[in-house]
Amino acid sequence: MVADEINCTGMPDPELAAAASDDGLTDEDRRLLKKYERTFIGTFAHTLDTKGRLVIPQVFRDELGDSFCIAPSYDFQSIDIYPKLNWARMREDAERRASRKIKLRRYLEQLDAFSFRDQECDAQGRVLLPTKIRAAILGNEKEVEITGNSDHIRVVTREKGEEQFRQFMADLPSLLDEFDDDDD
Repeated sequence: MVADEINCTGMPDPELAAAASDDGLTDEDRRLLKKYERTFIGTFAHTLDTKGRLVIPQVFRDELGDSFCIAPSYDFQSIDIYPKLNWARMREDAERRASRKIKLRRYLEQLDAFSFRDQECDAQGRVLLPTKIRAAILGNEKEVEITGNSDHIRVVTREKGEEQFRQFMADLPSLLDEFDDDDD
């Protein structure tokens, strides 16, 4: 309790306390804002330099932290960049699934082979994408799209990003129907 919330008798004053915290937001509003304040959102077009370095947009750098993990996406179609804790959660989920199905051990082996922890941006905000993952997923493409994807960043070739958006637009009517179905 702050000093302004105490009345002249030294007792808490409910009216002063209410006025001090009256920002027009409900507790549910605050919870919702907190839940999504660290969500990665937005799309940026960038070009890899000749060494394979990628400029991480400042808005994403702030959320990634000083060091982070680079890994393939679940389907190995994009490069995902995770804050350390989010990568650990993803890795733990994959390990849990692989422990139940022997065939998934191969998946986990490749996930580990293409994952790189303790990656950092240089002073210009660039990160060197490791050659193994860069070659496997981006090939020789230099033009990339960097997209926020909830708890991580997704990197694809610009061409693949455009194709995925075209496919999304084609699927949009049926996707919107799914939202309508949830109202029942």
